Amino acid sequence: MAIKVLESNQARKHWRDLLDTVLSGDTDVVITRYHKPVATIVAYEDYLSIQDELMKRRSAQRAKREVMSEALATMIASERVLAREWESPEEDEAWADL
Repeated sequence: MAIKVLESNQARKHWRDLLDTVLSGDTDVVITRYHKPVATIVAYEDYLSIQDELMKRRSAQRAKREVMSEALATMIASERVLAREWESPEEDEAWADL
């Protein structure tokens, strides 16, 4: 299968031609922005055949972002504790044994 790569400005100008290209079934289209791939145009039937896998992949990516967000929050909290950046004597006593 051939792959056609176009910048987003070109894709916008030639939208109908791109749809015809994809519908022919011989070529997939990759749209780039600032020379980085951002989207793909595939035939609807192909999309239906990969939809379940796509949903699993997106769910895994979402879960990964949530884990990374929690890890970042933990790291920031740890830095605050190690730097002793709190505002009450009670917190100072709680962390005195570090």
